[in-house]
Amino acid sequence: MKLAREYAELIAVKAVQYLAQNPDALGGFLAYAGIGPADLKTAISSPEFLAGTLDYMMTDEPILLDFAGTMELSPQDIVKARLCFPGADGEFVCSG
Repeated sequence: MKLAREYAELIAVKAVQYLAQNPDALGGFLAYAGIGPADLKTAISSPEFLAGTLDYMMTDEPILLDFAGTMELSPQDIVKARLCFPGADGEFVCSG
């Protein structure tokens, strides 16, 4: 089953929101992304930033599993969403 690009974007935006609402996770994410909290609003419009957000989640299994549970997704759905962004060849999982 292919994942719609719009749905992949929604997952990534929700991932940013999840991280922003979890102080324990936010610090590590901001350090990974190389930005400050004030930059989140503008960065969220960048496909590369959204891709990096999902990359970060995939490096931290507890965060990944908690986010997946919160969104009622499997971790594999988050990996599929990542494949819809720049830096990955996701044509086999993405449509639109």
